[in-house]
Amino acid sequence: MNEDIGFEDFRLSFLALWKNKGMIFTLGLLCFLLGLVGTLNMPIENVYTARATVYSAFYGSYQESVNAAVAMMNYSDVLSSNKVCERAISMIGDERLEADKLRNMITASTDSSSIVMTISVTNTDYDLAIEIANAVAEAFVIEMRSITGSDAIQVLDQASVARLKEDGVHELWKLRALFFIAGMALACAYFFVKEFFSDKIRSLRQVEIYEDKILGIIPLLEEGGKGARKE
Repeated sequence: MNEDIGFEDFRLSFLALWKNKGMIFTLGLLCFLLGLVGTLNMPIENVYTARATVYSAFYGSYQESVNAAVAMMNYSDVLSSNKVCERAISMIGDERLEADKLRNMITASTDSSSIVMTISVTNTDYDLAIEIANAVAEAFVIEMRSITGSDAIQVLDQASVARLKEDGVHELWKLRALFFIAGMALACAYFFVKEFFSDKIRSLRQVEIYEDKILGIIPLLEEGGKGARKE
């Protein structure tokens, strides 16, 4: 296939999409309605994030304070350890929680000074997110005290509120919109491929390109049947 043939096929294929835009939209709408029906009974859950902070307290000698800050950074992985998670679950007293599930809810970050660590907990339950964040912060402090033999790591701020991270209704409508987009994409692919690989001659330009495949020319007769019309 030379460049002229390729360009003309692409041009006609895109033109076919425009000609069938009504059908493409209809198929997209049909997929949207299917997605709407399929998600009617889907539970709507908001996702909340609660944050508590721990810090390396400055007391005693400067070196002790630095050592405490370094220890908090080096042992940040302890935050999601089984020991910390199980201790936090014990503090909360909720039998629904498991260490593996709790570990997936926790993330940690530090500020530029490396003396404050923010513990973030994500959960679909507003109150439970707050409770877990505070329990994990306290369990981490206890574990760091056991590791370092120092009380330098302390809870700075407990979580008191949880912020909305994902709106369940918004996410549900995003999913439904994806059905609409997927339907239109499939319809576009169908019409594009169908036109691109068609053997039909659909334009004068194609006649010029495929002239070696023309078997004959049927002349157009003028009105009254007198001779061929000259183009």
